[in-house]
Amino acid sequence: MNKLALNLILAGILTSTMAIAADEKDAKLVTVQTVKNEQVNPTTWLPGNVISRTNSPISAEQTGQLLWVEDIGAKVEKGQAIASIDNRHLKLQLTQRQAQLMQHQAEADYLLKQKKRMSKLNKMNNTALSELERITKDLAIAQNEALALSSQIAQTQLAIEKTHIKAPFSGSISKRFVNVGELISVGRPLVQLVDTHHLDIKIAAPISIAPYLQADNKVLVKWQKNLIELPVRTWSQAGDPLSRTFDVHLSADGLNLVAGSAVTVSLPKSTTKMATLVPRDALIVREKETFILTVDENDEAQKINVLVGLGMGEWVSVTGDINAGEEVIIRGAERLQSGEKIRRHKDLVAKVN
Repeated sequence: MNKLALNLILAGILTSTMAIAADEKDAKLVTVQTVKNEQVNPTTWLPGNVISRTNSPISAEQTGQLLWVEDIGAKVEKGQAIASIDNRHLKLQLTQRQAQLMQHQAEADYLLKQKKRMSKLNKMNNTALSELERITKDLAIAQNEALALSSQIAQTQLAIEKTHIKAPFSGSISKRFVNVGELISVGRPLVQLVDTHHLDIKIAAPISIAPYLQADNKVLVKWQKNLIELPVRTWSQAGDPLSRTFDVHLSADGLNLVAGSAVTVSLPKSTTKMATLVPRDALIVREKETFILTVDENDEAQKINVLVGLGMGEWVSVTGDINAGEEVIIRGAERLQSGEKIRRHKDLVAKVN
């Protein structure tokens, strides 16, 4: 072999080596995990709505002019005032009844002293029995009138208290039905109070899935780019005969959700069967699709659209063009495009549980 041919071979090897090194340098560093098959319960995805567990119109319990009311969007705590009604007429009534009570108490005190004196005289036969009986009767009447006025005073005090309308639970004002200065009647709604701390996700589910529901079982919920597990809180024991559906409620306490938001929920629909499972971290959730990135024989990322089923801890069942034993990317996939080269992180290559 002449010197020229040898140089050409060496140059080719060097070029190839440099190309491989360049490819490895450009390849994206990722962590992968292996897909597996297991027995799971088949599921169906159904639309759901986020609702407040407590959503109530707060009404007036007294008549009067509205002096003040909380604005829409105000956050209030249980027991906090949310509206106020003019109560001057009630305060005048309270003062009048308190004065009447003092008169009757004074009358009762006087008659009680008279009764004691008459009782002593009667024992010495110095007064008629009929006079003692009359004083006893008048004393009972005065005491009863004082008792009745005490009850009326308590009722007036309660009415004054109810002119300050307070929140029966913590939440947020979502609507206001009245304005300051209006004459308010008993039972008229003032504001709509929504409990923003205790939320449910309500699903109208087919009656056919009822046998497969279990309280506190966790199911998958998808909204926007989020996919989480939430427990089944309760469900209706009677279905709608027209739609053939019944209401299922999931507990959504503590989540950053707004009542009225739309979500989709995965509920069990039949008995256990074999399914393909991928790590939850492999799922990439978008507004209109959910997909995973697999690794092919050329160490290139490939996008696979999937339908998500039931969750099992850190794993979820999926339906799509994927089989057990394939590698899926669980770290580094967010900015990776289909067809890009990857290299596995040697220290973070995950193993099947």
